Amino acid sequence: MKKIRIWMLIFAGCFATKAVSAQFRPPLSVDANYSITQPLGSLKDYTNKTSFRGWGAGIQYMLNDQWAVGVRSGYQDFYERIPRAVYHDPQQGDISAVQTRTLQVVPIQATVSYSFLKQDKPVIPYAMVGIGTAQMKYEKYWGEFVEEDNSWRFLLSPEVGINVPFGKASPLMFNANVRYNYAPYNVGDITSFNTIQGNIGLKLHLN
Repeated sequence: MKKIRIWMLIFAGCFATKAVSAQFRPPLSVDANYSITQPLGSLKDYTNKTSFRGWGAGIQYMLNDQWAVGVRSGYQDFYERIPRAVYHDPQQGDISAVQTRTLQVVPIQATVSYSFLKQDKPVIPYAMVGIGTAQMKYEKYWGEFVEEDNSWRFLLSPEVGINVPFGKASPLMFNANVRYNYAPYNVGDITSFNTIQGNIGLKLHLN
């Protein structure tokens, strides 16, 4: 009889553990974020204005409570208009023009993330790295004349952030993160692509 009670307690404990784990989120999730990006280095020299024209979206699959893999994309637009000035060109001589400088970036990256706390916590800090490529569309207008480039470059993007569930087992979470982006992009006035990017948005686990 004592052995039967022991086995019953073990069975009950296993069932309770399964019930607790079942309340947590499905492994597949999607996210969408609004992005604000600050240019750095030569990109800041090219266009020193913070870009408020950006967004990002991704899909992730949780391998366990802490590790996840996924893919993501997005868009960021950098723009600055320089008042009329006289510029010296070695081939054409002095040019008087209003300059319009733009750079549009569309990344496509694979991601790996690690959550520092379990998924039942009220705030879940994490670290992520994105590795992939980005389409860089460079356009520098001198009045009606334009220097342009449209090409793909390697892009590396480490980030740290937090997920905040709307309730202990809620599939919906608030997301905020800070990301550094680097690409070896050497075109025109830009010698490399470096930015700090802030993102806020929502993450939803799908049943």
